[in-house]
Amino acid sequence: MDSLNNMGVLLPTRGVLVYARGGRPRVELNWQMAETAERIGYDSVWVGDSITSKPRLEPLAVMAALAARTYRVKIGTAVMLNALRHPVHLAHAIATIDNISGGRVVLGLGAGRSNNQMFVDEHAIVGIPIAERAARMEESIDVLRKLWTQDDASNAAGFYPFEGVNLEPKPVQQQVPIWLSSNWVRRGLKRVAAQGDGWITNVPSTELFTKCWGRIEEQAKELGRDIRGLKRCLYISVNLNEEADALEEGDQFMRAYYSTPYEVISKQLL
Repeated sequence: MDSLNNMGVLLPTRGVLVYARGGRPRVELNWQMAETAERIGYDSVWVGDSITSKPRLEPLAVMAALAARTYRVKIGTAVMLNALRHPVHLAHAIATIDNISGGRVVLGLGAGRSNNQMFVDEHAIVGIPIAERAARMEESIDVLRKLWTQDDASNAAGFYPFEGVNLEPKPVQQQVPIWLSSNWVRRGLKRVAAQGDGWITNVPSTELFTKCWGRIEEQAKELGRDIRGLKRCLYISVNLNEEADALEEGDQFMRAYYSTPYEVISKQLL
């Protein structure tokens, strides 16, 4: 999504659980929204990720269903916390979904935050120290690309050592695009410059967006990497209703969705 004419929509994989209030979630809303988005001209549909911190439908399963129910829109993650998953498993799942979709997957990845106990606990549950999340993410990106392009892939050191792996099927796309999320954190912007095919951000102003992009360009120049083809994606939450009741409903939903006081969330919104 690199221009105002290229628009996507985040599907309610968490929202259906928020509204279900402990009952059966209306999972079909995701298919209906995706099919509607495709019909009226949207370019992409996206799913979020979390396991225990913010319960939602499992993203890889949802992506596979979307791949079978749509025919044109890109199908992406915004964003997947890939440190929570072994990259060999993730590479296999994404390659399979790319085959089901005919080559329409965009893999958005993020490191998450360490200043929230929910995220700390989520990593601990799957046996990952949260302090390792960024390093694991960076290594995983290299591992994913090896597995998708090499018939005898190896990773000699680090968190994920393996040797002589031939992963099948390979994705339809020679390389599934990997878009990396970052706000104004220096390490995250450097990661985008070094490893990203795209940049996903939710910075709350155009001025900060421009400043962050300038930093990415500087880092890429220092690294000797040409990023003229790197995609830029602004992730925003909007309420299109003017009624006071709708505004209050939106406030309550955002509090429940992010498990965070709205006063904190509002500082990150456009």
